[in-house]
Amino acid sequence: MILVVTGNRTKPEVVDVLPPFLAWLRERGVQHVVSDEFQELSGLGHNDFIPAAEIGGKGDVVISFGGDGTFLNTIRLLKGQETPVMGVNLGGLGYLTEVSTDELYERTEQLLRGEWEIERRILLEVTATDGKPQGPWYALNDVVVDKAGYSRLIELKASINGVYLNTFRGDGLIVSTPTGSTGYSLSSGGPILEPKMGGILIVPLNPHSLSNRPLVIDDDKTVEVVAHTPAPTVSISVDGQTVTQLKSGQSLTVRRAKSNACVVKFAGRQFYAILRQKLGWGDTNTNS
Repeated sequence: MILVVTGNRTKPEVVDVLPPFLAWLRERGVQHVVSDEFQELSGLGHNDFIPAAEIGGKGDVVISFGGDGTFLNTIRLLKGQETPVMGVNLGGLGYLTEVSTDELYERTEQLLRGEWEIERRILLEVTATDGKPQGPWYALNDVVVDKAGYSRLIELKASINGVYLNTFRGDGLIVSTPTGSTGYSLSSGGPILEPKMGGILIVPLNPHSLSNRPLVIDDDKTVEVVAHTPAPTVSISVDGQTVTQLKSGQSLTVRRAKSNACVVKFAGRQFYAILRQKLGWGDTNTNS
């Protein structure tokens, strides 16, 4: 097995965690390569470095050090390739990076012994047009269309498989995967879906009309959003990263990608338990 090690160089914890971990891999003769964002980190010793943008196809499993944002960036760097990713949580709240630093060596041993599973999550393929095609980009969490600082409402005309759905008036629109249902979508009033489910969520951002409600559609559908706004542009972000702007009349298309995101999972980790822990549910100490 060849491991690819990547992550967030700016996390303070990485200075203490990564050098001994790479030394541990070398001592055991585990083949591995390291993304070049860590190249200037002291104490790494001799390693094979590769550009972060080229990690796809360089190994059998990617180990991503950081938080959920880092995990999403790692999936983005894979560009639709189905290389499994193990997330090591160096941050706070983490749904995707479920391996803690205390578990790092134990879980890596399990990884090397083959005591793990792949959990496949749907990816969204995102394209846009401003007179010429843009993209594709891939989202594990969500695609957000927002008014980019414009002070008034914007209008977004949404269609599903070419059938007009609604013109959403408000601050924008979120198109989310089940994985992303515990992120921005949740804070905007969307439902929580199990991450392995099919389905695409459409969640309006601060809608002007109370009749505009979150909607879950089959993941075999294609969503098209056309901007109708006096704003100079609307902003398009994919998993938290702005990728382009659209002018009025230009369109965005979102569909399920042909490939999946592959997440490394270990026995004993249940979504409901993680959800209960992260959201503080089931507190028996509260007074009735």
